[in-house]
Amino acid sequence: MAQIANRNTDVPNLPIPGARATAAQFCTKYQISRTTFWRWSKEPGFPAPMRFGRSVRWDAEAVDAFLTQMEA
Repeated sequence: MAQIANRNTDVPNLPIPGARATAAQFCTKYQISRTTFWRWSKEPGFPAPMRFGRSVRWDAEAVDAFLTQMEA
């Protein structure tokens, strides 16, 4: 019999607390486009990304703090 992999599509792609997050996870969390996220990432003071090979991730708490500061 063939096994069918069940993928739970009901679970949103949100950052895990305490872990590094991808651009796609931030876009889901803030309901923005990838273009908007990349524009935000070019702002002075935006947290620097961490690169693991081809993977790029940001510290979720640092990005949240930056965006909160930008609102004020």
